[in-house]
Amino acid sequence: MLAVEYGSSVAQLLHGHGYGPGHSVSARAVSEGVWRKCPACDYVGAPASIAHHTKKAHAAAIGEQTQGAGR
Repeated sequence: MLAVEYGSSVAQLLHGHGYGPGHSVSARAVSEGVWRKCPACDYVGAPASIAHHTKKAHAAAIGEQTQGAGR
């Protein structure tokens, strides 16, 4: 279906469903509770993606907080 109706383009599929500048599919996913926003930055994704992102992108900050708590 993607190939036939949208030329194999996810961007065209999203545009065909009314998404684009000013109407974000990620913002809708967050507002409907399907995705979440990282509490430390603007990254959004599914709960498992947020957990993975946090471990990789914010590992140094988490380590610093853990060290500070033990002082």
